[in-house]
Amino acid sequence: MVVRCDVAVVGLGAMGAMSLWQLAERGVSVVGVERYDIAHPYGSSHGASRIYRSILFEGAEYVPIARRSLELWRELERAADAPLLTTTGGLSIGTDGGELVADAVKSADAGEVAYELLDVDALRTRFPQHATFDDDIGVYEREAGSVNPELAIRAAVARAVDRGARVETGTVVSSIEFGTDRVVVACADNVIEARTVIVSAGPWFNDLVPELALPLRNQRSILSWFSGGSGYGPDRFPTFVRESHDLQGWGIPDLDGSGVKIGISGQPKPWLDRPEDNRTPVTPGETQPIESFCRMAFPGLLPRVVRAEPCINSKTPDGDFVVGTTARAPGAVLVGGFSGHGFKHAAGIGSIAADLAVEGATDIPVDRFDPDRFDPVRLGGPEGAGA
Repeated sequence: MVVRCDVAVVGLGAMGAMSLWQLAERGVSVVGVERYDIAHPYGSSHGASRIYRSILFEGAEYVPIARRSLELWRELERAADAPLLTTTGGLSIGTDGGELVADAVKSADAGEVAYELLDVDALRTRFPQHATFDDDIGVYEREAGSVNPELAIRAAVARAVDRGARVETGTVVSSIEFGTDRVVVACADNVIEARTVIVSAGPWFNDLVPELALPLRNQRSILSWFSGGSGYGPDRFPTFVRESHDLQGWGIPDLDGSGVKIGISGQPKPWLDRPEDNRTPVTPGETQPIESFCRMAFPGLLPRVVRAEPCINSKTPDGDFVVGTTARAPGAVLVGGFSGHGFKHAAGIGSIAADLAVEGATDIPVDRFDPDRFDPVRLGGPEGAGA
C-alpha cells in the first residue's frame, strides 16, 4: 500500500513527536512512523523527568531554542490540559572562576535571561542539601524546571492526531529514498511517499542516512533515583547541574515521591554497537559511581540507588546537535545527535523542523548545527583534499 502525504516524520521520540505536532497544528498532511510504541523506554526520550533551563552553558545559540521551547511546552500543556513542565528553579554550581559558571553567566547575559549569582554563603543558606566547597559559587534561574518526557510525547502525538496526523507504531523503516521532488519511505507493510521527510530516529538515525556517514555514536547512560526527605521536593530543591572539583553531576527533585533523580558526568560511559544492546539490566558496577557522587554531594540522602534504568545518548564529536538540511539528502530535514542535553529543546526543535520542512527556512539560527559541518569534502579531508 502506498501512503501519500506532504511530510513524513520517521521516529516519534521527543523531537519527532514535537515535529509531528507542530506540522499538524499548521494543517500540513503528515504521517509519523515509530518502530515501537509511543513514549517507549528503548531510546533517549524516557525517564519521567528531564531538566528544562534557559541558562545554557552550551552556548548562546541555544537560548532562542530554549525560549521557543518554553512557549510551546506551555502551549502543549494548555492543549492537553495536563501539567508537563514543573517549575522548580534551576541551579548551576561551579568553582569561582570555573568554566561552568562563567559560561552560564555569559549565556544568560547574551540571551537576557534573568538570574541570581550566589556566593558560597548564599548557597549554603538557601540550598543546604548540597555539600559545598569554600570556593563554590552558583547561578540560580527561577523559571527552570523539569519536563515529564513520556507525558509530553504522548500529549504531542495525541494533539497531532486530533489535528489530522496519521501515526503508525510498531513500524520499522527499512530505507529512505531521497529526492528533490519526492521522498520514498519504505516500511514492512507499506510505502510512504512524501514531499519532505523529517528524520528524527534518535539512536537509529545513522541506520536511515548511512550515505551521510555522520560521526554519531550511541552511548549508554544510567538514570538513577535516590530516596530523599521533604527537603528534596520541587519547592525546596531546584534542578541542578554541578562541576566543582571532583563533583560533576546533575539532578532533579523528587517530583512525585519516586525519588530524587541524580546522574553524573565527566566519567567514561560505554559505547554501543547497536541501540538494542542497551537493554541489558543496570548493574551495581554502573550505579556505584553515582552512589559515590551522591554520598559526597548530598549528606542528607541515603546513598543507595532505589531504581535505575538505562538510556541512550546519541553523541556528536563536538557535542552540538544535528539540525538542518543538506544537498547530500535532498528532501530531508535532519534532526539528531542531541548528545545528552537535547530534551529541554525538543518543542523548539520540533518547531524548527516544521519550519524547514514547510518553508525551507526558520527564523531561529541553526548554522551551528549544520549537518554538513562533518562533511569530509567541506573539511578538505581525504575525500576532499584540494577541493
